[in-house]
Amino acid sequence: MFRWDLSDGAELRMLELRHAAAFLAFVAANRAYLGPWLEWAHTITTLEDAQMFIRRGIARYAEDGLPWVGLWQDDEMVGGILFFPLERPPRSTEIGYWLGERATGHGLMSRGVRAMLCLAFDDLQINRVALQAEVDNARSCALAERLGFSFEGVRRQSWVNQGRLVDMAGYAMLAEDWRRRQGYRQPK
Repeated sequence: MFRWDLSDGAELRMLELRHAAAFLAFVAANRAYLGPWLEWAHTITTLEDAQMFIRRGIARYAEDGLPWVGLWQDDEMVGGILFFPLERPPRSTEIGYWLGERATGHGLMSRGVRAMLCLAFDDLQINRVALQAEVDNARSCALAERLGFSFEGVRRQSWVNQGRLVDMAGYAMLAEDWRRRQGYRQPK
């Protein structure tokens, strides 16, 4: 099982079926907060829905080794991070994340996404990680920029959220960007 200690009582845990009730409780408690940005915050309403979401993550992990994780603080689920399917051969993926309202402002998501980028770039040798956020989602865009993702532009009306077309800010980080930010030296 994948676990990553983020210190101060926070950790990432690979989502497993046994987490379905905790995930459902998290979604229910944060539905109004997450709902403007995440369609599934409105559609995950039963234990079966939560299990189906987690099963999709388990299947993706079996395919490409990119885990879907819950973000836990003091044994309470407070958010999560996932990867979209790996594109081969460019070794490219996209990362997504969500954080409950009470957990914001403590750097948890920054630490969590940084850990997942470490896994992607250092352990799995991914070349490119993309990130999309609705242009109006200032917190998500700020996180991408704080972590060093490069802004690549706006994809106009490229996503549907609650029946309306929305513009998405596109960001990406390359393995070489990651290494440079981490202070890696290129061999001569």
